[in-house]
Amino acid sequence: MTKRKNTDDLMEELKNKSTDINEYIDENSEDFIEVNLKDFWSKMLDKSKKAKSDIVNNADISYIYFYEITQGKKLPSKDKIIRIMISMELDLEDCQNALRFCNQSILYPRIKRDSVIIYAIEHGLSLYKTQEMLIKAGEPELK
Repeated sequence: MTKRKNTDDLMEELKNKSTDINEYIDENSEDFIEVNLKDFWSKMLDKSKKAKSDIVNNADISYIYFYEITQGKKLPSKDKIIRIMISMELDLEDCQNALRFCNQSILYPRIKRDSVIIYAIEHGLSLYKTQEMLIKAGEPELK
């Protein structure tokens, strides 16, 4: 078993002008992340220990939409992911992973709105309280 390369090493290879993309893919195939969204959401649901109905109600989304997301059939928007993760009462790392795996940008502390959301997640605030803080900061609510 070979040691996996770290992300910085992979990035350096990609930046190298002499790198052939097909060779890169072949040589680094074991270093790629394969994400099964259905499995990921299942793990998050287990970790949260919350009833699906509570998550749906607290996130203020439809059960059908929630089902499609957790079955890996729909990629939610960044705001919907955050609403769900806050409602699941999961940590920032879980939220960042959900954003990455759903092809959304992660929360960045140099962006004021993202800072408010990071604060809310880290302090275990409800969606209602998070929305209130966003409004107070002059930032758009989570849609």
